[in-house]
Amino acid sequence: MSRLAGGKTPSGVLQYLQGISFPAKKDDIVHAARTNGAPNDVVAALSALPRTDFNSAEELVELYPQLP
Repeated sequence: MSRLAGGKTPSGVLQYLQGISFPAKKDDIVHAARTNGAPNDVVAALSALPRTDFNSAEELVELYPQLP
């Protein structure tokens, strides 16, 4: 299992994206995370992702900051 920044798991991050269907824009992903009560570190990490469009949840998780 991947170890994401902040000790998050992929499923832990994706739980904040309820209501999002892919493909999706980064702005919509960040908005959904805020609406679904994501903690500030998750919102910040999503906001900092290097792309503006995501074709799948898996693609998003691949780009989410990883722990070393």
